[in-house]
Order: sequence, then structure tokens, then C-alpha cells
Amino acid sequence: MRFLYKRPKMEQVNEELDTLMDVMSSDIFILLDLFWLSLIFSLLLTPVLQTVPHFIVFFLSSYVLFTSVYLFIFKRMFKNC
Repeated sequence: MRFLYKRPKMEQVNEELDTLMDVMSSDIFILLDLFWLSLIFSLLLTPVLQTVPHFIVFFLSSYVLFTSVYLFIFKRMFKNC
């Protein structure tokens, strides 16, 4: 069955990888990823957080912290390179 499979051309693979890298490094995707990271981080700390308002405040503060770290540190570092 292996003889039925054709390897894609290198140009096609490079185009697909470039498209994938553009999507993965887009700001919207990164901010969405930070949102999920903050949500999971907050959910893992629910035994420590006592009430729902504490959970919401912790979630929002962690999202703001992660986003600010991304925007002020990593974005500036990659922008200068």
C-alpha cells in the first residue's frame, strides 16, 4: 500500500508550514490561548479560591497579567529582532 502514497512536493509543504506559522503567531490566536491558559489556571486553583467573586477576580487578574507580559516583553523582544 505504500506505493499508493505520493509524497507532497517540498514547495507545497513549505507553503502549508508558512500558513500554519502565520496563524500560530497571530496576535488573536495568542490572546485566545492566553485566555484558555488563564481559565485553566483559575480552575486548577478553585480549591484555594473560596467564592465565585474571588474566582472571577483571580481569572481576570491572571489574564491581564499574562497578556501584559506578552505585550510588553515578548512582543517588544520579537519586534526588535
